[in-house]
Amino acid sequence: MLRQHYLDCNVVEAAQKRISFLFDEFENICVSISGGKDSTVLAHMALVEAHKRDRKVGIFFLDEEVVYESTVEQVRYLMNLYPENTIKLWYQIPFNLTNATSMNEGQLKCWEPGKHKIWMRPKEPDSIKFPEWDREHETIRDKEKGFGFYDALDNFQRAHPNSAFLIGLRAVESPNRWRAVVKNPAYKNIYWATQRGQYSENSYNFYPLFDWNFWDIWRYLYENGVKYSRIYDYQYMKGFGMKDMRVSSLIHEKSFKSLVELPEFEPKTYDKLLKRIDGIMVGNIYGQDDKMLKVRKLPKNFVDWKAYRDFLLETYPDEHKKQIFIKRFSKHLNNNYVARQQCRQLILNDYENNLPVKSALDPREERLKYWMSVL
Repeated sequence: MLRQHYLDCNVVEAAQKRISFLFDEFENICVSISGGKDSTVLAHMALVEAHKRDRKVGIFFLDEEVVYESTVEQVRYLMNLYPENTIKLWYQIPFNLTNATSMNEGQLKCWEPGKHKIWMRPKEPDSIKFPEWDREHETIRDKEKGFGFYDALDNFQRAHPNSAFLIGLRAVESPNRWRAVVKNPAYKNIYWATQRGQYSENSYNFYPLFDWNFWDIWRYLYENGVKYSRIYDYQYMKGFGMKDMRVSSLIHEKSFKSLVELPEFEPKTYDKLLKRIDGIMVGNIYGQDDKMLKVRKLPKNFVDWKAYRDFLLETYPDEHKKQIFIKRFSKHLNNNYVARQQCRQLILNDYENNLPVKSALDPREERLKYWMSVL
């Protein structure tokens, strides 16, 4: 069993050694950024190392279009921090993005050709506007959904063999992330790496910040004078919890809370979003009701969560996604504990199962049975 143990150096020194090791091992280094605090720290550390060695490092950003303007400003900042050491890989190509804010428009085609008048913003002058890989041999995970975000990532990495892809993932953020990092030792038997799929030749994902915590990130930014997205300041002043402070896409199933504050944080971005995609106003309203999003209170017209779930399924407007839910739910236990979680998936339009249902007996009923037997 893997255990956490402490080294004779701090996390910054450990990460610097890891990044230095990767520069020794690989000719091609690429850092994937999102505009968030973690990838900002990783990009800065990699650029500092590249500057010391008079090397170049790729800074890769897959632009989802529907993001904060502050995210765009942050990406521009990182792309131009060490211009002599940076290979700009700002991708603004068409791909499908899950839209959890609308029952009818389940996907947004980012940067859709012919619709530049309603894009959130013009494309960057020096961005990559067309895929560099052979479209005839393009891989797609789910052909029914079409070419999506992860397909773009897969094909980008396949087009860059013999490369080290650096990702700002921190294992402490969730058990799933911890398992993703350490479950299969990859390159030279190190635990903070995973090997790419069958289509990627001698390419690996590396996570040099995997053992950092929330405070390590902010201390590094402060001590090194690194600029970060101002959205974090807005979210902090509004009392957001650590796990709720996000700068990702504005239309996925975890973005409803962000939509509530968007008119205040970035009113121009909110206005553009209203014109760009359906469901934003509804998402804004839903996001204001914490009980609705977390499905804590059963509506008065229903006797239990199972009845409410059946109602939501029956009235679900998209038949294709409805069948996805029905097929998934058929594999779950049929009790109120599970049904409440299923209701949450339906309300959040989570047909991709990003917020998985825990199919189990109600722990409260199990505790009650135990105490009844004791008494």
